[in-house]
Amino acid sequence: MKIRARSCGRGSKSFLPIAFVAIAATCASQLTRAQAKETSHDPLRGVAPEHHHLYATPADGGTEWKCLESGETIPFSAVNDDYCDCKDGSDEPGTSACPTSRFYCKNEGHLPAYLLSSRVNDGICDPECCDGSDETDGKVSCPDRCAKIGKEYRKRVAEQQNIQRAGAKIRAGYIAQVKKSLEATDLEVTKLEVEVQVAEEKEQRLKAALEIAEQADAGVIERKKASPLYATLRTHQNALAALQDRDALLKAEIQRLTALLDDLSSGYNPNYQDMAVKGVVMEYRKWRRGSGDAATEGAEGDAAAEEQNVKEDTEPVRLYELLYEGDWTQAVVRDLAQAETLGLMDDGAYAGSSESETGILFRIHEYLPDPVVPYFEAGVDTLLDLLTKANVISDVKRTRKSGDEAEPENVVAARAAYNTASSDLESKRSSLATKRGELNLNPEQWGRESEWKALDQKCISKNMGEYTYEFCFFGNTKQVPNKGGMSVGLGRFNRFEPVNTSLTVSDDAFFHRQMYDKGQRCWNGPERSSIVEFTCGTENELLDVFEAEKCIYKMKVSTPAICLPLEERHANAKPKDEL
Repeated sequence: MKIRARSCGRGSKSFLPIAFVAIAATCASQLTRAQAKETSHDPLRGVAPEHHHLYATPADGGTEWKCLESGETIPFSAVNDDYCDCKDGSDEPGTSACPTSRFYCKNEGHLPAYLLSSRVNDGICDPECCDGSDETDGKVSCPDRCAKIGKEYRKRVAEQQNIQRAGAKIRAGYIAQVKKSLEATDLEVTKLEVEVQVAEEKEQRLKAALEIAEQADAGVIERKKASPLYATLRTHQNALAALQDRDALLKAEIQRLTALLDDLSSGYNPNYQDMAVKGVVMEYRKWRRGSGDAATEGAEGDAAAEEQNVKEDTEPVRLYELLYEGDWTQAVVRDLAQAETLGLMDDGAYAGSSESETGILFRIHEYLPDPVVPYFEAGVDTLLDLLTKANVISDVKRTRKSGDEAEPENVVAARAAYNTASSDLESKRSSLATKRGELNLNPEQWGRESEWKALDQKCISKNMGEYTYEFCFFGNTKQVPNKGGMSVGLGRFNRFEPVNTSLTVSDDAFFHRQMYDKGQRCWNGPERSSIVEFTCGTENELLDVFEAEKCIYKMKVSTPAICLPLEERHANAKPKDEL
């Protein structure tokens, strides 16, 4: 900071004659500098046009000026005199006297800019001041290059604006595409809402029909089970089951005894002359062949003939006769024993009925539409049940499947119809919930106008020599070796993550960076992740990939999704500020 020197004008005195010459020379030098400054004094030097009124000559003809922030009052002539008088440094916008001030470069033909006051008249032509206005003390000559630099800058800006306009049109196409998709989805939601309402009503009707059919059938079953015929049939069925078990046991025992006697017959030695054993063996052999009563054929058979019979491979005819089941096979008896008792009662009650007499009543449903059948059958059951209770008609047959607990066909049909309707309703509800979710697009993920939704799962890649890198919008990032091998996951989409964490979706820069994390873990390190930075471009293109830190990759991607229309950007050019 330069300190204002003590004035050498009127009132200065010398008390030391010896130093008079030196003091006089110093005063002469200061007066010369002051005169030079007065001739070149410009209070508006280094001041932006919008602040000129703060440094204008006092309208009342006054000679004092007030520091802008610190409030001191100084002579107006002290503004831009290369001495710092104000604590806030506001009196020296055009010199390097105050370290806290900034110098305004007008830069006609290019963009204005601000420069630190310490760089004013430092002997260096600063690029921020292309007009050379920062160097005026003669130390160096800085040519005015603003026309050339401005021309090049405007060319670059024009090229960028062309890209911006083209990208904005593509972005508008994204928005229109998503809007059209949302409109179609909205129509689907409206349609599904109607379908769900119809399905709910249908389910309720079929549920009521099922309940009616079940109640009617329950009353019929209860009355039938209380009848003496039901008890008698159950007793006979239990007896059949018991006799079937005993028959099976006796057959097994006969087969076992026959096997024992076969062993005795084949192993018997007549030379032992055991007449009792011989007699038994001879009788068994005749019985086995089915030859009738052995006693009628004489006790003294032809020994030679018997020996011959032993050698012959005869079939156990008598055993086969005993085991032969005839028409009453075990399967038939088992079916009778296990038959559904209520069904037997129905079969017995309607054994003499012909289809011409009763069939037409129970075949009406064949001529009805399928959705109406459960209601019709439920209504018929209810009517028949009422008529039966009133003794107007005798009990009516209801066809059942096997098993006492099985339901009649009309109940089975009603239940099947209800289950089908219930499943259809749940399917439609699920589809409706999914479609409604597609309508609720979170702007923090899909953008203020849902423009990013058009890029969902769109993939781009770039060959970087050793590896090819792949980036899928809102999907995954990966590294694929070009010489074969397993690909490496570099992360999957998490969120938009601007550098300035205070930004929100209302800020354009919020959508300039994404975070992809939870990738494949590095060897002895953290999970891989990717930071994706976007620039405006007419194509979705992966521009560059590099590992910024260990296991943290940076990807640069151009996309039309961030190309806003020029009128939405800050059109007014503001002075560049190196700070």
